[in-house]
Amino acid sequence: MKSFYNCNFFEKQFEVEDKFSVRQQQLVLKTRHSDGKTTFKKLDVVYDCQWKEQSDWSSSKPTLIIPTKDQQDLVSFTISNLKQNNIDVHCNIIIIDDRSTEDIEKLASDAGFSYLRVDNEIGFNFSMLNNIAMKICDSLGTKEAILWNSDLWIAKEEYLLEILKRHREENSTVSGAKLLYPPAEMSLEDTETDNIKRHFPHMVGKQWRETVQFGGDSWLLTANSPVAFSPLHYRRFSKHTDPRVNCDRGVCFTTGAFQLWDISKFIELGGLNPSLAKNFQDVDICLKAISNDMVPMYFGKDLFFYHDESPTLLKEGKEDIQLTSDCILFGKIWNDLLPTMVV
Repeated sequence: MKSFYNCNFFEKQFEVEDKFSVRQQQLVLKTRHSDGKTTFKKLDVVYDCQWKEQSDWSSSKPTLIIPTKDQQDLVSFTISNLKQNNIDVHCNIIIIDDRSTEDIEKLASDAGFSYLRVDNEIGFNFSMLNNIAMKICDSLGTKEAILWNSDLWIAKEEYLLEILKRHREENSTVSGAKLLYPPAEMSLEDTETDNIKRHFPHMVGKQWRETVQFGGDSWLLTANSPVAFSPLHYRRFSKHTDPRVNCDRGVCFTTGAFQLWDISKFIELGGLNPSLAKNFQDVDICLKAISNDMVPMYFGKDLFFYHDESPTLLKEGKEDIQLTSDCILFGKIWNDLLPTMVV
């Protein structure tokens, strides 16, 4: 696999230090021509990191990895939710601070969590934030880690313990879960969130709270798009008791809002694609797993997590040239292979 599709950092010797830098090659769209052809430019990006490890770190526990840029209120709410459900008892927790101007370090320190500050001159790169944290986990001897969005919350302590149990029993490389829109009392926005208004206007005024946000994988043929088959969230807005989502099954992908990983396999696959900075990296790595005979698992039978799917997306401003770049590049990588994998 090309160097700008894999995390270069994984190939190097590494000891966790208070301060370190990571250099990564990555691609971004340069020109989109009128005839449909595209050109990309190669970037050499330096990520400057600061690391503060929690005092009770245990290599025998799985690790939650939670990136954020500012959004103190959201992070505080998420921390409270984790503590109320004893997740910090069962897991190490890393708060990744992506170039924040707000004091995210204090929130992490006061909570007793680990803190990773990552600065770069290019902008948001979800892939590299998580790749760096995964490498730290690997170096500290942790075997499992969960990519956990800052706007993702747990409903019951038992649900995390159960999905860890199923993940291990299945000897799964990567596992996902059923995600629901949270009830209004858990949301930081008004009844109709900006995300619903902008992306799902047909649901405005309807009952979408506590319905399915992610119920597994599905695909849509999008012939006029740079992506021939577009990945979709299966049964979005359905009831969580719907047997089509209230089940456990193998899938083609799970969402990066919650991905439970065997860290050694994540490293082996090259991590999240650094050139897919904002979108499709979760699907991309799952397809790489399938290509290496590792089937992602979806666990939705009688358990779920809440995903608000709004504060993180809108704050970061996903709709820009990077999103277009991710879309075109994902298509270039997978369009020829997807028909044999998803049909």
